Amino acid sequence: MRNIILILFFTTIIYGQNSKYNSDAELCGQIDSAVNYLKNDKDLGVKNFRFDSTIENGSLYEFYFSTEYVAYELGIEKEKLFEYDKTKTYPIYKKLAEIEYQISELRLDCLKKRRKPNAKLSKLDKDSLVINITTNRVGKEGSSGIAFIFFFENGKITKVYRKGWIS
Repeated sequence: MRNIILILFFTTIIYGQNSKYNSDAELCGQIDSAVNYLKNDKDLGVKNFRFDSTIENGSLYEFYFSTEYVAYELGIEKEKLFEYDKTKTYPIYKKLAEIEYQISELRLDCLKKRRKPNAKLSKLDKDSLVINITTNRVGKEGSSGIAFIFFFENGKITKVYRKGWIS
């Protein structure tokens, strides 16, 4: 019994805050669905994804997809978000702005730790997932890529948004 409690304790530490959002099977299912979507994206140009074995605690949401996330949370189109009631949009934007940068090490069967990863994961809640893919590296000077946010309902992708980036 003592061993089971220790295993549960260490599992909670390893997964951090993200463990309360998805089981391993649900998270792996979302990652697999997202990767299949990305492999069929003809404009992406990358088909070999080497994931980092960490997951960020929603840190990419505010930077890349705040408008899309708020619109999805409210169930409206993102084009209509700025006409929407500010008393309903503000708390969600505030939640995104107050995200503390945390990373949790993953120990999932569907993700293996890879050398020189080109894809990072970020998760804020049960029904969304951000995958940030580096498509081009230019030495130490910089890189570029595409970030995607996936929204899920009952394990199926319902919406996807993408944004290019350069650093």
